[in-house]
Amino acid sequence: MKTLFIVYKKDKKSYPYMNERQSIFVSEYLKTGNASESAIRAGYSKKTAYSIGQRLLKNVEIQKEIDRHRDKISQKAELTVSEIVKEIRSLALDAESESNRLKAYDMLMKHLGGYVNELKIIDSLSDEKINELCERIIEKFEDNGKQERIN
Repeated sequence: MKTLFIVYKKDKKSYPYMNERQSIFVSEYLKTGNASESAIRAGYSKKTAYSIGQRLLKNVEIQKEIDRHRDKISQKAELTVSEIVKEIRSLALDAESESNRLKAYDMLMKHLGGYVNELKIIDSLSDEKINELCERIIEKFEDNGKQERIN
């Protein structure tokens, strides 16, 4: 039994540049991602399936058809960042397990920039500000050293 994807059509007007086996190959390749296996399922010889599969993938029209269907699939499956953040927020608030709640909060914090990376802060500073900061740090160390000697 062969299960065919939406690519397979006998109507030559729809895919005048592809024969029936090529249409089946595209359909099978979209499902498996394996050129050799898809070539065999499309009716090509097992002996030459590897080379035929690779040759079919290099065919411009077949590649366009694969890309077109992948784009359709990804558009249907696409979630927006906003939808994902809302779902994670919901999990963080409603999760029964504390570990799941904490994981959801952690994901939100990372997304929202709640964890500050010191290197990013330093990168955003001008050279003057970095020099000023270094001088202040050195002064603090020197002051701490003086206080330790006094005690």
